[in-house]
Amino acid sequence: MRGHGRTRAKWCWPWLLLAWLVVATAHAGGVSVHARLDRDHVRIGGVVTLNIEVDGTAQASRPDLHALRSDFDIVGSSRNSSVSIINGHGSIQTQWVIRLRPRHPGQLVIPALEIDGHATTPLTLNVEAAPAARRGVAGDAVFIRVTPSTRAPYVGQQIDLTVKLFYAANVGSGAFNPPRGQDVDVQPLGHGSRYRTTRDGRHYRVLERHYAVTPRHAGPINLAPVTFKGTVGSGVAALFGNARVVTARSAPIRLAVRSRPASWGKTAWLPARKLSLHLTGLPADGQVRAGQSLTLTLTEKAVGLPFEVLPEPQLPTLDGVDVYPGQTRDHTGNDGHWLHGTRKRTFSLVPQQAGTLTIPAITLKWWNVETGKQEVARIPARTLTVVAAPAGGAMPASGASATSTAPPASMPAANADKQADKPAAVPWSPRPLEWLALGLLVSGLLGFLAWIHWRRRRRISATAAGAASTSRQARRAFFEAAANGDIAAQCATLLAWARTERPSISHLGDMVRSLNRSDQRDAVTALQRARYARSDDGPGADALRTVFGHGLVWRRERSDEPATDVLPSLYP
Repeated sequence: MRGHGRTRAKWCWPWLLLAWLVVATAHAGGVSVHARLDRDHVRIGGVVTLNIEVDGTAQASRPDLHALRSDFDIVGSSRNSSVSIINGHGSIQTQWVIRLRPRHPGQLVIPALEIDGHATTPLTLNVEAAPAARRGVAGDAVFIRVTPSTRAPYVGQQIDLTVKLFYAANVGSGAFNPPRGQDVDVQPLGHGSRYRTTRDGRHYRVLERHYAVTPRHAGPINLAPVTFKGTVGSGVAALFGNARVVTARSAPIRLAVRSRPASWGKTAWLPARKLSLHLTGLPADGQVRAGQSLTLTLTEKAVGLPFEVLPEPQLPTLDGVDVYPGQTRDHTGNDGHWLHGTRKRTFSLVPQQAGTLTIPAITLKWWNVETGKQEVARIPARTLTVVAAPAGGAMPASGASATSTAPPASMPAANADKQADKPAAVPWSPRPLEWLALGLLVSGLLGFLAWIHWRRRRRISATAAGAASTSRQARRAFFEAAANGDIAAQCATLLAWARTERPSISHLGDMVRSLNRSDQRDAVTALQRARYARSDDGPGADALRTVFGHGLVWRRERSDEPATDVLPSLYP
């Protein structure tokens, strides 16, 4: 054992001597700080690397980067230390590697950064603006095709505008603006569709959406190009700033909007693909009784028009009939391509005398945009027979007694005698004991229901208390991890805290999409970047306590999916 110890000491002495030599040499030369960029030109959206080298010490402090945040996003940072001996001279160097993404174009200055009392030299970076989105073609990473159902619509006619975004598999995220233009109304239709296709030998994913575009006046109208801006590269590449910005734009659309025909007249202009009238509620036998109410429903339906442009349903004038119109029930839907406008109204008709009731034909003039011709929707005239009310009225006189025992005048005498011999019906009157039994029964039932309600509230309160306790424990664990500066523990405890309130959240990306406050979303994103970049550039404990100190603020959960043109991720 002693020989083994002497052997270990023999091997350790050279290393200790070498370390002493390096430290002595480094201190003899002093400490110096240098900064350099890997390039001096970059386009907006790109990333540059700032290298800060500290010669003469292996314990250099982290540089203060707050002065950079006004012009740059700090994508990630790392630290390296090295020891070298050249011709008997030793040196120690600490290097900080900081990845920066410019926030705006122009000539940006990286100011002097201080490390342990030593300052770097300011640096200049020229940032170019992003090029205008070019009109993509098949074979590019992304391109857009916009197709109107017609380029020569009538004023007020709905156009089905189809927007197709073709993007390759390596396009990770992005957003495109919806169609727009002056003197047009634009409305999204449906939720769109996704599918795959091949163009010029390259495989693409396709996001297809439809918009209802309605011109408000005749003449030439230009629709602005639909533009897209996204990134190529996702996942870890995006976290480290290696994603490349890609853009595309569609061709502009020019519409030659036609005015309505001069011979149309002053009636409502209704350019539609289909229009129909419906009248329901007519009696099958064609008869109605005088003095009784008959309810009819008149419905207008149009394809390619919203309900607002349809006239209010009206019945023609009816002689000898009291007409009581009801409120209209209006609705505009769509089938993913065309608007469907509907107006519906009920009418109560009360004929005043027997005879014949004629409901004249009901017509509505409209313009068929598919054939370019005027058409008339029609409900043919209907004739009903009004039957006189029965003699004496259908209801007994209000002065008649409901308990009268006198036989009707039409009853035979023999039957009248039998009727008179029957004992009179005695109305039931509950006794005191029956009232007591009924009261006990009702009291017992109410007590049983109250007991069930108490048990249910107790169970709900216990469940809520347990969930609140679990949430408080997870919250406390997160703040403890924040105080310790452990990025991995912060991410794990924050995700655990979120799951106590939203069990459906599976990762921090889900959490970012579910939070309602922007500062909480930014903090979670910063934690993710710091974790995957393996740096300590995450938010500090004080910042995390400020952002999350009052709890997690969630978006309201909805079952429907609103249509939107912002694409947080092109992959569902």
